[in-house]
Amino acid sequence: MQNEKDVLDKLKNWANQNDCVRAMVLTSSRAHPDSHTDIFSDYDIELYVEDIQSFMNDDWMSFFSNPIIKWPLKPMSTFSEDWITRLVLFENEVRIDFQITSMKSVELSAYGNRGKVLVDKGGLTADLSEPTFSQYLTKKPTREEYASLVNAFFWDAPYIAKYLWRDELYFAKFMDNSLHFNNLLKMIEWYIAIKHNWSINTGIQGRFFKRFLDSETWAELEATFADANIENNWDALFDLIDLFRKLAIHVGNKLGYTYPHETDRKITEYCKKIKATKHPSAL
Repeated sequence: MQNEKDVLDKLKNWANQNDCVRAMVLTSSRAHPDSHTDIFSDYDIELYVEDIQSFMNDDWMSFFSNPIIKWPLKPMSTFSEDWITRLVLFENEVRIDFQITSMKSVELSAYGNRGKVLVDKGGLTADLSEPTFSQYLTKKPTREEYASLVNAFFWDAPYIAKYLWRDELYFAKFMDNSLHFNNLLKMIEWYIAIKHNWSINTGIQGRFFKRFLDSETWAELEATFADANIENNWDALFDLIDLFRKLAIHVGNKLGYTYPHETDRKITEYCKKIKATKHPSAL
């Protein structure tokens, strides 16, 4: 595995020698001075080029190493029509995510105003301000956003109960995933952000949760994940409801928002009733 200096030096040398490349900007975690990167962290690279058509053939990337796999399968726009995306895992085990454009200025990077300039051949990045990374910070929810999230959680919770009762594990897991990553995740972000005065980045999809949650709450979160055993999934469902309740009440109290205790009570009782109901196949 190559170290960061070697990778960046190789990229810069290639860009400086390639007349078509006018600027190269490093973005995302490796451009953040306080990020936690490791040997498996990607390199997010933006290329500003003279002729984007010359990058529609992937032969250009052989300067670095032979690709193992690329996404998308063929060059295409995934940000906007001004960019093409080439995410590449190379045989030397380095992954580089290239975003390529022929735009004539670098006022704002494709990911937002947060780039570290590696190459600039003509002052293209002169108007690129120092990255603040503020777009990563968790935003304080409005009263309506808080109420909507809590309501959505308790609307979806019975789905898990119904499909566990039916012994339809696959769909139960799908709905469990939805509650975890659409509802609980956002509540955890708010819970952590309150403790850090709304100046914290908890990482994409809860990546850094373990760093910021106390050991007790982390253990409670772990308990919300179950294996394929139906009874264990029932336990995890009620652990999920308990944890969501704990965090949502805390967030609501801190922000002065009302938590719907009665809705919580009735939905929790409903899920327990579903669990206690004899399935026709058992009669």
